[in-house]
Amino acid sequence: MERFNIRANIETKIADIITFGTQTYGTKEFKDPGSTSMTYLLQAWPGMTPIYNGKYGASEHPEVTQKDNILQQVAYQGGQNTYTRLNTTWYANIELPLKGLVAEAKFNWSQYSRHDEHHSQNLPRYSFRESFDTPKEGIGVLDQATTYRYAYESTSYTADLLLRYNNTFGKHDVGAFFGYEQYRGETTGFSAEKKGLIDWSITDITSGAEMNSIGGSAKSVNAIISYFGRINYAYNGKYLLEASFRSDASSKFAPGHRSSFFPSGSAAWRISEEACFEPLKNTVNSLKIRASYGSLGNTVGGNYDWQALYKKVNNVFDERVQNGLIQSSIQNLALSWEKVTTYNFGLDASFLNQRLTLEADFYLRKTSDILTNSIIYKTMGSISAPMSNTASLTNHGFEFNLGWNESLNKDLSYGVSFLGTYNKNEVVEMGAESQVITGGTIHGGTYTSRTLAGYPIGGFWLIPTDGYFNSTEEVQAHQKDGVLIQPSAEPGDIRFKDTNNDGTINDEDRVYCGSPFPKFTYSINGNITYKNVDFSIGFQGVTGNKIYNATKLELTDVTRGTNYLASTLDYWTPENQNASSPRLIWTDPNRNARSESDRYLESGSYFRLRNLQVGYTLPTVWFHGFVQKARVYVNAENLFTISSYSGYTPDVNSSDVYSRGFDEFIYPSNRTFMFGLNVTF
Repeated sequence: MERFNIRANIETKIADIITFGTQTYGTKEFKDPGSTSMTYLLQAWPGMTPIYNGKYGASEHPEVTQKDNILQQVAYQGGQNTYTRLNTTWYANIELPLKGLVAEAKFNWSQYSRHDEHHSQNLPRYSFRESFDTPKEGIGVLDQATTYRYAYESTSYTADLLLRYNNTFGKHDVGAFFGYEQYRGETTGFSAEKKGLIDWSITDITSGAEMNSIGGSAKSVNAIISYFGRINYAYNGKYLLEASFRSDASSKFAPGHRSSFFPSGSAAWRISEEACFEPLKNTVNSLKIRASYGSLGNTVGGNYDWQALYKKVNNVFDERVQNGLIQSSIQNLALSWEKVTTYNFGLDASFLNQRLTLEADFYLRKTSDILTNSIIYKTMGSISAPMSNTASLTNHGFEFNLGWNESLNKDLSYGVSFLGTYNKNEVVEMGAESQVITGGTIHGGTYTSRTLAGYPIGGFWLIPTDGYFNSTEEVQAHQKDGVLIQPSAEPGDIRFKDTNNDGTINDEDRVYCGSPFPKFTYSINGNITYKNVDFSIGFQGVTGNKIYNATKLELTDVTRGTNYLASTLDYWTPENQNASSPRLIWTDPNRNARSESDRYLESGSYFRLRNLQVGYTLPTVWFHGFVQKARVYVNAENLFTISSYSGYTPDVNSSDVYSRGFDEFIYPSNRTFMFGLNVTF
């Protein structure tokens, strides 16, 4: 990989009242196209030499062929990916004749492009035990070799105009601003692939013999226009009021529903500034209570979800195959904004000469008109259901930050803080009473989570396990009305709970097994400074959440014939009935590895040393005024994690909210060590 960067930050003042500047950066990046994943790395075939003298190895087992060589897979695709990014912001601030009044203008332009050129390479695999000269498998065929080209471009601009006013009239502090913002973004993409090359060294797409595929993404545009403003008022530093609004209009919604108004307001009272509070100030140095209400809108989903979309199909007409159109999705002309409304009550306090500080907030956040796919009748065929504003959910909890900071003398000071957040989310309403959104899919679409009314988003719904059958008698005893519940089970197999008592283990036995969202998230931070030496440390942790370990499922399912986790060796036998794995059997007739069971559900709680840093500020006399400050430091991240989770990392946060906590070969967090130097001239 090669990367070139350029950055410019320039600011100047014109006529003492105008500040003009730019913040611009650009990057050019070149990458080889080959890639792999944790899945293939962990399931690599054992006993294979990845590469030797420039040749790639095959399986050395005489009866096993066509096993993937991960290194050869990465190198198989030749060519180059090119990425170009440009982001530039230009701004101007003007101090107007009225005292405290400032006008601001800002314009941002962003452009991103990607161009890929790929081609097949002839990289056969050798069994080095058999021959160093004659390949065993994977010999390339020019007629099947491909050449591929892809282009994608995204451009956007944002224009802002702001008018700010701040002034003081005796005991009255007044502030206000009004703004206008305009955004427009556009994306487009194109791809093509040809098959059949003349020679392995001639790879341009024009040399391909046959068009294999052609496609891309249609040009897509979205735009937003916003008006917003805020007014602040404070009397004598004790009574604080604020009112604000946003009016947003988005092209993602149907005409007549594009605009929405979002008001907000807050109030605060510095009780410690009251005369009656004076006797307490030696202990409670400051105390402020506050309350707020706020609303915002979300634009999610596609740019054209409100419209009916069509796609091209082939139809037989007049005894010939002809091109035609069919509707692929249903329109929804009432589609509009998701709305988030937050109520908050908090307090800020300090004690013991400002050494002990406390910030606490209690909040309720309601999200309404959430966009979900509507339920449509199956008789409508393969047409996609429209997006609709149908669901709602709540989040409520509290946050706090408790800190202690003290200077013992001019050379020694220290501080510690403890931040914590408790949160509970619950889906209040779906589009229909019975509507369920599934997530965390594996094994051909088997889901592990459900989102439905009355439960958290993406909660795990699985079939409970109940230990092993340790004898034939236990298998026979697991029955309903004289019929075995698990007729294929034998000693050493997993016993599953028949939760609905119908005598069969199936999807109807799934029960709610926990949430992927932590109940409590916290961090502990500390710092010490002694003369020129400084030390800081930070811990973080979560508790109360669950993780579905799909990586473990993949690497302990013995029916797959790939590499397994070492823990699989601890399997059930009559002498080892407390094993971590059931009996080993190739066919798995009892379906011990069924993905819909809670066998792979684990606690996601952890405690981690996130950051540790030691620094030393060099004496300024060393630099004779040329350098104002110079500091060297050593920093380490992710030094250790304490967790009962058996996966590679408990940091499992899928971008899909319905699949959060679903670990399918998540790449582990890196442990990082860094040495740095900060210099100020």
